[in-house]
Amino acid sequence: MSAEDVTPGTVSPRDGLVEQLRQLEAFVAHAESAGDGMPAEAVEMLARLKEIVHALDGLTSSLGESVASTVAQRGVPPRRTS
Repeated sequence: MSAEDVTPGTVSPRDGLVEQLRQLEAFVAHAESAGDGMPAEAVEMLARLKEIVHALDGLTSSLGESVASTVAQRGVPPRRTS
């Protein structure tokens, strides 16, 4: 799914994960500034979510390069959206 596949006003799955990551990071920062300890599970969850977002970015990038390469090799014109 590319940014073009998402209709205006909707959130892509990746964007939803990024927003959840931001909220979790804000929660952790707030808790730490208040002197509250973070459960090990929360720290682990934050690390895994960062890994997922990073992996999605890499996958999107590699898929985009693969599609561009295939189009260039085949001389296929880019798909038009209306």
